[in-house]
Amino acid sequence: MTEVHPALCFWNLRDERDYPLLLELNRSSREADGAAYSGAGYSGAGTSGAGTGDPDSITLEAIAHVLANMDGMSAQQGVIIATYAGEAIGYSRLGWYSSRPQTRLYYQISFLRSEKRFLWPALIAENERRLREIAAEHAPVAERYFQAWASDYQSEWKNALEEMDYQVARRFNNMLHPLDIVPSQPLPTGLEIRPVLPEHMRQVWEAQREFNAGLFENMAEDWLEEKYPAWLANPENQRTFWQVAWDGDHLAGMMLARLDEADAERPDDGRHGHTEHIYVRPQWRGRGLASALIAYSLQLLKAQGATEVELGVDAENESAAFRLYERLGYRTFSVDTWYRKRIDD
Repeated sequence: MTEVHPALCFWNLRDERDYPLLLELNRSSREADGAAYSGAGYSGAGTSGAGTGDPDSITLEAIAHVLANMDGMSAQQGVIIATYAGEAIGYSRLGWYSSRPQTRLYYQISFLRSEKRFLWPALIAENERRLREIAAEHAPVAERYFQAWASDYQSEWKNALEEMDYQVARRFNNMLHPLDIVPSQPLPTGLEIRPVLPEHMRQVWEAQREFNAGLFENMAEDWLEEKYPAWLANPENQRTFWQVAWDGDHLAGMMLARLDEADAERPDDGRHGHTEHIYVRPQWRGRGLASALIAYSLQLLKAQGATEVELGVDAENESAAFRLYERLGYRTFSVDTWYRKRIDD
């Protein structure tokens, strides 16, 4: 049974007035974790993670963007601020999504000050209580789980999840490529890379929706038609750095790269890039297109001042993508773990 702490209280987010507090708690939790990078392309301010990433990479703008695009609930319902003896010590962000037609996942992303980490189990228990209430309002499905994420340097968070009976569902390798040496790979014959213009965005959206449908985790609700405007407005969509290959009018493959915006304020430290959403449509596979898209992306990011780039890959996909990335110069630097716990009826 989870220990009861009478001094521990919870209250829901009010509005933008609380954003500076969330930012301070978020950064404090990240500093306690001692992390240098966000794993697997997931920012702790974003969809996944539990305090992962460089504290300086999180801004008020990032907090506001995430809370404006909550999964399945409003920010006032889904953000819980924890206080202990009257002091704000952490917060959780709750959400839910369907990974498959008959699988619904109710997740928690939590941040907690270092000196109050003994309260992790109590925070998880409160998150579960609220998520159960939300789940009770939904139509029944065959499988329902609580879900959380952790990087390998988050030992206290992982210990707390395991103490609360969460089981490992999947692991993802976070890989880094230093850009001192960049590979070169020609495009397959008949294909060309063009600048991504506004009129191309719909085709990129469709290709990314196809890509996500084949993943271990696909947030189906994120790819409903009504989510297209939010996707267009996502500040992480840096189409200047995207590499999209075309066969005539048909999108054959893509690599949606980006640079960390916070690094622009620290040019002497070099910039950190992300090579994400690497996807080649089936009819163009087996011709070296993925390798060419990655090589072109690395060259462009290096030319823009990046000194290293990162990507994430499913640890169970080592027979294909993982070996390709290693051949091109990526190396694993950390591992993210996805945890689940079945919700009992």
